[in-house]
This record gives sequence, structure tokens and C-alpha cells, in this order.
Amino acid sequence: MEKSKKSTYIIAAVSLIVILVAVYFLFIFQKSPQKPKAITNPDNIISADQMDLAKKPFVTLTPVTGGAEVIITIKNMSEFDKIEYELTYQADNPQSPGQKIERGATGTDVNPKDSEYKKSILLGTASKGVRSPDKGITDGKLTLHMFKGETEYRSETPWDFFQAGSAKEQIKDRSEKVAWSLPSMGQDYWIVISDTVGVPPGASGFNVKDVVLPVYGAFSIAPDFKKPAEVTVNVSTNSQNPMLYSYNNKDQSWQKLDAKFDSSQKTLTANVTNFSSFVVVAPK
Repeated sequence: MEKSKKSTYIIAAVSLIVILVAVYFLFIFQKSPQKPKAITNPDNIISADQMDLAKKPFVTLTPVTGGAEVIITIKNMSEFDKIEYELTYQADNPQSPGQKIERGATGTDVNPKDSEYKKSILLGTASKGVRSPDKGITDGKLTLHMFKGETEYRSETPWDFFQAGSAKEQIKDRSEKVAWSLPSMGQDYWIVISDTVGVPPGASGFNVKDVVLPVYGAFSIAPDFKKPAEVTVNVSTNSQNPMLYSYNNKDQSWQKLDAKFDSSQKTLTANVTNFSSFVVVAPK
């Protein structure tokens, strides 16, 4: 074979390989279901349940853009040297109808020295500027890796995903620890009910040591209700006089609610006018 022809064939073969690799990464690799990468952790891991509640971060998850994204916000982080997280959930597998696949995102860009961390997370995939939101999401899990020196404090908390509001209806988290009886809001909004890990900042009117865990929040861009909604929170305490406080996530205001305690069912029920975080307080 002539030397010039041999060189031409080699160049053509290399070019073909490059094109095939580019096609794989642009069209196949990016569109295939992705799992969040595992975060490397030290051997010394302690459950966040053993932490002082006042030192735990306060976390919110607010759905936006028609439920296609969730904004994660983390406050009260100064206790730690580093914080990382994994937000995971099950969604419909677009390549296998009727099956679910784990999706999610990791965050390693949290700076605990900041007063607040805020980031929008796409619940889906994106390729060449085209977004494909996931479908069939109902719930997920948020894992926080909080590092202090050589020790990691780990928190794993659930979150539930709803679309509601166009009609009167009830929503509740999967553990049935908090439930809402919603009025009609005229249209549907996306709502996340989640364990907030810690207590909202600026606690007023009570001692944080008297807070009964878990603290649950309902997060949405929905406006205040035209008619009151009813929220019911299960109370895991033997106290005969628990109290219920709400924290408005939009204007950062606290309110002690006029809540009715059912000692037989161990529930607190109150009327509210917006989605908020709810804190059960049982003085010892």
C-alpha cells in the first residue's frame, strides 16, 4: 500500500473514532439516567440525632418552575468546617415505562462561613440547553454530610412532593406525621413537605431545648390562602400541654398558633393562612 494512502486511511480511522466518541457523549451519555455520585466520608461518622439541636442546620426545599426545580436553602452552618449533601428521589424511567430510577444531585460547594447557602436543582436532565424534567416524582431523601475536624455528622431526612391547590384536598407526608386540609387556591401549585433537620433561625417565645423532633415544613411559592387551611401535627411526647409554633419561610416571622391538643390521638391541630415550618414545643 502506498505510504500516502496508508496515511489517509489512518487519519480517516482516527477521525471516525473521534466522531463516535463525540456522538456518545453528546447524545447517549447525557440522556442516560444518572445517579448522584457518592460522597467520600471519613470513618468516624456520628448520627446528627446526637447533635445539639441548636447547632443543626435549618434546611428548606422549595419547588419552583412548575415543579421542575427545587431550591435548597441551608442556614445556621457555622458549627461546621464543611458541608456536602445528596438530594435523591425516585422518578419514572423514560427508557423503561412502568419502572422507576434513582435520580438526584450532589452539592459540594457549600461554604459554612456564609449566612446562607441557596441553589436551584433541576429535577431532571439537561442537554445542549434543553431541559427534560423528570415525571412521577412523589418523594425523596436529603442526606447532609456535616464535617467538623475529622468527624462527620450525618443526617438523612425525607421529603414528599405534591401538586395540589385547584380544589379542596388533603396532603400528608409519607410517615403521616403532618397533614394538611387545604382550601381551594384556584390553581395547582407544587409543594414539598420535608424534615428541616434543625430549627428555623431566630426562635422566639420558647427554649430550643424544649422542641420535639422532627420539625416539618411545607414549602411552596403559593400565595397566602384566601380561606384558612388546617394543619395537624403528630406529637411524640408525653407532655399534656404541648404548643405549636409556625415560622413563615417567606418573611422569616414566628407565630404561636392557637392549636388544639388531642391527648388521645396525640395531635396538635391549628388553622393557618400559609405554608410554613411547624415546631412543636413541650416544656419539661
